[in-house]
Amino acid sequence: METESRAMLIAAVSEMAVLRALQLAGNRIIGARGRSVRVPMKSVEPWSIHVHLRVEEQELDAFLKDAWQIPIAVGLPDDLLDALDLHTRTLLTAGIEFNRDDLRRTLCRLPQQPALPWESVGS
Repeated sequence: METESRAMLIAAVSEMAVLRALQLAGNRIIGARGRSVRVPMKSVEPWSIHVHLRVEEQELDAFLKDAWQIPIAVGLPDDLLDALDLHTRTLLTAGIEFNRDDLRRTLCRLPQQPALPWESVGS
């Protein structure tokens, strides 16, 4: 696979994983805050709830519990998962909206492009 296509694929898979983690966390944030915030947040996408409702660092593990199960199940490498988890935790605690360019900067800081699990198939 050519380098540019591979980088785009890694970025797309990473974006879906981070947005799914933010979505899961957003639903849990609403659940933890109760009915008083459910109605005002009804028009906010679940992956953006953290922009409107503060998330404390000690809440992160609970809000992100099992958020990485699918990326783990498909075999994404640990270094990529660690980077995505840190990126997501930063967004949640800082109340920053997801931004594709910010994620790409995170991916560029990885020491090397991660090996994708399906690249070894048929080798």
